[in-house]
Amino acid sequence: MGTKGWVVLALAVACLAAMAGPAQAAWGVPSLLPQGHSGPTDQSWQKDVTEQPGERARGKIAVFTFNGDDALEPVRATVVRTLRKQRLSVTATLRPADSPAQYRAMSCFSDLAVYIDGEISGDGDRRTAVIRLRSGVTGQYFTSAKFSGSMQAIIGAIGTALWNRVGSAIMRTCSSASRPRRQESAPTYIEAGSPLDEPIGS
Repeated sequence: MGTKGWVVLALAVACLAAMAGPAQAAWGVPSLLPQGHSGPTDQSWQKDVTEQPGERARGKIAVFTFNGDDALEPVRATVVRTLRKQRLSVTATLRPADSPAQYRAMSCFSDLAVYIDGEISGDGDRRTAVIRLRSGVTGQYFTSAKFSGSMQAIIGAIGTALWNRVGSAIMRTCSSASRPRRQESAPTYIEAGSPLDEPIGS
Protein backbone atom coordinates (compact mmCIF):
# COMPACT_ATOMS: atom_id res chain seq x y z
CA MET A 1 0.00 0.00 0.00
CA GLY A 2 1.41 3.39 -0.96
CA THR A 3 1.76 6.46 1.22
CA LYS A 4 -1.49 7.90 -0.11
CA GLY A 5 -3.32 4.70 0.78
CA TRP A 6 -2.04 4.79 4.34
CA VAL A 7 -3.19 8.41 4.74
CA VAL A 8 -6.69 7.54 3.53
CA LEU A 9 -6.86 4.56 5.90
CA ALA A 10 -5.76 6.68 8.86
CA LEU A 11 -8.41 9.29 8.12
CA ALA A 12 -11.08 6.61 7.92
CA VAL A 13 -10.08 5.16 11.29
CA ALA A 14 -10.14 8.63 12.86
CA CYS A 15 -13.64 9.30 11.53
CA LEU A 16 -14.93 5.99 12.90
CA ALA A 17 -13.43 6.75 16.32
CA ALA A 18 -15.09 10.16 16.42
CA MET A 19 -18.46 8.62 15.58
CA ALA A 20 -18.16 5.87 18.22
CA GLY A 21 -19.07 8.09 21.20
CA PRO A 22 -22.45 9.32 19.89
CA ALA A 23 -23.27 5.85 18.60
CA GLN A 24 -22.63 4.28 21.97
CA ALA A 25 -24.86 6.83 23.67
CA ALA A 26 -27.65 6.34 21.13
CA TRP A 27 -27.61 2.54 21.15
CA GLY A 28 -26.69 1.93 24.78
CA VAL A 29 -23.29 0.46 23.98
CA PRO A 30 -21.13 0.38 27.14
CA SER A 31 -18.60 3.19 27.30
CA LEU A 32 -14.88 2.47 27.35
CA LEU A 33 -14.46 4.89 30.29
CA PRO A 34 -13.59 3.28 33.63
CA GLN A 35 -16.60 2.19 35.65
CA GLY A 36 -17.61 4.69 38.31
CA HIS A 37 -16.28 7.67 36.34
CA SER A 38 -18.34 10.79 37.01
CA GLY A 39 -18.19 14.54 36.69
CA PRO A 40 -16.95 16.95 39.37
CA THR A 41 -18.49 16.38 42.81
CA ASP A 42 -20.66 19.21 44.13
CA GLN A 43 -18.59 21.21 46.62
CA SER A 44 -21.01 24.12 47.04
CA TRP A 45 -21.44 23.20 50.72
CA GLN A 46 -18.07 24.85 51.42
CA LYS A 47 -19.53 28.29 50.66
CA ASP A 48 -21.34 30.22 53.37
CA VAL A 49 -25.07 30.62 52.72
CA THR A 50 -26.45 34.15 52.94
CA GLU A 51 -29.65 34.51 54.93
CA GLN A 52 -32.66 35.49 52.86
CA PRO A 53 -34.67 38.63 53.77
CA GLY A 54 -37.20 37.79 56.46
CA GLU A 55 -35.37 34.62 57.49
CA ARG A 56 -33.43 34.25 60.71
CA ALA A 57 -31.09 31.37 61.46
CA ARG A 58 -31.66 29.41 64.67
CA GLY A 59 -27.98 29.66 65.52
CA LYS A 60 -24.49 30.01 64.03
CA ILE A 61 -22.08 27.09 63.83
CA ALA A 62 -18.55 26.60 62.47
CA VAL A 63 -17.57 23.17 61.15
CA PHE A 64 -13.82 22.65 60.90
CA THR A 65 -11.89 20.15 58.79
CA PHE A 66 -12.11 16.55 60.04
CA ASN A 67 -8.87 14.63 60.49
CA GLY A 68 -8.82 11.50 58.31
CA ASP A 69 -11.68 12.57 56.05
CA ASP A 70 -11.33 11.67 52.36
CA ALA A 71 -10.03 14.22 49.85
CA LEU A 72 -13.53 15.52 49.00
CA GLU A 73 -14.48 15.61 52.72
CA PRO A 74 -17.72 13.62 52.44
CA VAL A 75 -18.19 13.33 56.22
CA ARG A 76 -17.76 17.05 56.90
CA ALA A 77 -19.96 17.87 53.90
CA THR A 78 -22.75 15.68 55.28
CA VAL A 79 -22.50 17.35 58.71
CA VAL A 80 -22.73 20.81 57.14
CA ARG A 81 -25.70 19.91 54.95
CA THR A 82 -27.50 18.14 57.80
CA LEU A 83 -27.23 21.16 60.09
CA ARG A 84 -28.29 23.61 57.38
CA LYS A 85 -31.47 21.61 56.90
CA GLN A 86 -32.28 22.57 60.51
CA ARG A 87 -32.15 26.29 59.60
CA LEU A 88 -28.77 26.80 61.23
CA SER A 89 -26.21 29.17 59.77
CA VAL A 90 -23.15 26.99 59.15
CA THR A 91 -19.73 28.20 58.03
CA ALA A 92 -17.03 25.86 56.73
CA THR A 93 -14.40 28.51 56.00
CA LEU A 94 -12.82 29.03 59.42
CA ARG A 95 -9.93 27.24 61.05
CA PRO A 96 -9.74 26.14 64.71
CA ALA A 97 -8.48 28.49 67.42
CA ASP A 98 -5.74 27.65 69.90
CA SER A 99 -7.46 27.92 73.27
CA PRO A 100 -10.86 28.04 74.97
CA ALA A 101 -10.39 31.79 75.53
CA GLN A 102 -9.98 32.35 71.79
CA TYR A 103 -13.11 30.32 71.08
CA ARG A 104 -15.06 32.41 73.58
CA ALA A 105 -13.78 35.63 72.07
CA MET A 106 -14.60 34.48 68.55
CA SER A 107 -18.09 33.57 69.71
CA CYS A 108 -18.66 37.01 71.25
CA PHE A 109 -17.58 38.89 68.15
CA SER A 110 -19.16 36.66 65.50
CA ASP A 111 -22.16 35.18 67.35
CA LEU A 112 -20.87 31.65 66.75
CA ALA A 113 -22.58 29.35 69.25
CA VAL A 114 -21.04 25.97 68.43
CA TYR A 115 -17.78 24.76 66.91
CA ILE A 116 -17.57 21.27 65.44
CA ASP A 117 -14.51 19.20 64.62
CA GLY A 118 -14.06 15.49 64.06
CA GLU A 119 -11.82 12.58 63.28
CA ILE A 120 -12.18 9.53 61.04
CA SER A 121 -10.05 6.46 61.74
CA GLY A 122 -9.79 2.89 60.44
CA ASP A 123 -10.28 1.66 56.89
CA GLY A 124 -12.63 -0.36 54.72
CA ASP A 125 -15.80 -1.37 56.53
CA ARG A 126 -14.23 -0.75 59.93
CA ARG A 127 -14.10 3.01 60.10
CA THR A 128 -15.08 5.20 63.01
CA ALA A 129 -16.10 8.85 62.84
CA VAL A 130 -16.11 10.89 66.04
CA ILE A 131 -17.84 14.28 65.83
CA ARG A 132 -17.10 16.68 68.70
CA LEU A 133 -19.06 19.81 69.59
CA ARG A 134 -17.55 22.77 71.45
CA SER A 135 -19.52 25.56 73.11
CA GLY A 136 -18.86 29.14 72.08
CA VAL A 137 -19.92 30.26 75.56
CA THR A 138 -17.39 28.19 77.53
CA GLY A 139 -14.88 27.31 74.80
CA GLN A 140 -15.04 23.68 75.98
CA TYR A 141 -16.41 20.48 74.42
CA PHE A 142 -19.90 19.66 75.61
CA THR A 143 -20.93 16.53 73.65
CA SER A 144 -19.90 14.18 70.87
CA ALA A 145 -21.33 11.54 68.54
CA LYS A 146 -19.69 8.39 67.17
CA PHE A 147 -20.56 6.52 63.97
CA SER A 148 -18.98 3.25 62.78
CA GLY A 149 -18.97 1.14 59.61
CA SER A 150 -18.01 1.75 56.02
CA MET A 151 -17.63 5.31 54.80
CA GLN A 152 -20.95 5.09 52.99
CA ALA A 153 -22.69 3.74 56.09
CA ILE A 154 -21.23 6.52 58.24
CA ILE A 155 -22.35 9.21 55.81
CA GLY A 156 -25.87 7.76 55.71
CA ALA A 157 -26.07 7.50 59.50
CA ILE A 158 -24.94 11.10 59.96
CA GLY A 159 -27.61 12.30 57.56
CA THR A 160 -30.39 10.45 59.37
CA ALA A 161 -29.27 10.30 63.01
CA LEU A 162 -26.88 13.16 63.82
CA TRP A 163 -29.59 15.68 64.61
CA ASN A 164 -31.48 13.23 66.81
CA ARG A 165 -28.33 12.66 68.84
CA VAL A 166 -27.02 16.20 69.28
CA GLY A 167 -29.80 18.52 68.10
CA SER A 168 -31.23 19.34 71.51
CA ALA A 169 -27.75 20.02 72.93
CA ILE A 170 -26.97 22.31 69.99
CA MET A 171 -30.16 24.31 70.47
CA ARG A 172 -29.52 24.73 74.21
CA THR A 173 -26.03 26.00 73.45
CA CYS A 174 -27.35 28.36 70.78
CA SER A 175 -29.83 29.73 73.30
CA SER A 176 -27.06 30.32 75.85
CA ALA A 177 -24.89 32.04 73.26
CA SER A 178 -27.68 34.46 72.36
CA ARG A 179 -27.72 35.95 75.88
CA PRO A 180 -25.61 39.02 76.69
CA ARG A 181 -22.03 38.15 77.57
CA ARG A 182 -18.88 39.95 78.63
CA GLN A 183 -16.85 41.01 75.60
CA GLU A 184 -13.37 39.51 75.39
CA SER A 185 -10.35 40.57 73.37
CA ALA A 186 -10.91 40.46 69.62
CA PRO A 187 -9.73 37.11 68.20
CA THR A 188 -7.47 36.64 65.20
CA TYR A 189 -9.40 35.07 62.35
CA ILE A 190 -7.57 32.52 60.21
CA GLU A 191 -8.95 31.63 56.80
CA ALA A 192 -9.22 27.98 55.80
CA GLY A 193 -6.22 26.56 54.03
CA SER A 194 -3.52 28.34 56.04
CA PRO A 195 -0.44 26.07 56.12
CA LEU A 196 0.56 27.46 59.51
CA ASP A 197 -2.42 26.02 61.35
CA GLU A 198 -3.35 22.45 62.14
CA PRO A 199 -6.72 21.23 63.45
CA ILE A 200 -6.91 20.86 67.20
CA GLY A 201 -6.78 17.43 68.79
CA SER A 202 -9.33 15.86 71.03
